[in-house]
Amino acid sequence: MSGSDSTFLAPFGDGSSVLERVLLAIIKAHTTLETEGRQQDRLDTAMAALVGPVTEYERRLEQAVRYMARERQRDICEAEMAAIPSSRTAAATSARTIAQLAEAAARKVLGCSTPAELRAIARVLSQRYRLSAQTRPIEPDPITAALEDEAVGRIMAELQEWGVPARY
Repeated sequence: MSGSDSTFLAPFGDGSSVLERVLLAIIKAHTTLETEGRQQDRLDTAMAALVGPVTEYERRLEQAVRYMARERQRDICEAEMAAIPSSRTAAATSARTIAQLAEAAARKVLGCSTPAELRAIARVLSQRYRLSAQTRPIEPDPITAALEDEAVGRIMAELQEWGVPARY
């Protein structure tokens, strides 16, 4: 999902949104032998029908931004550990810059190799990372996770009242 600030489209820690989780629960409840193993395809089709198509390129960019976020968190953790006086880490480390993370993501996730392609994609990833960082908490937030779970539960209960089978 890209570009939306809707609560129902906000990504969870696992990359899914409230809307995706609810749709997947409905899809699981309506899975037959014929459709078994195609839940992700069905979810992609449902999401495209509801919010518009997401290209493979967009999906890969989002994967790269998630990679950047994970790497940034790891860098910060390592730098904090190195700053502890009793730490066994001899040299102090610092977190990589957003530009460096974007270049690493462009190489490792998107497979960019030429300098021009690398610079162009890294610029796009840096912008997307900065935009996503405004709405994404840096550390997992148990309160937000609980609210998201509650939202899914309330939607599932509402669906049940309307007779819509769903398995969560």
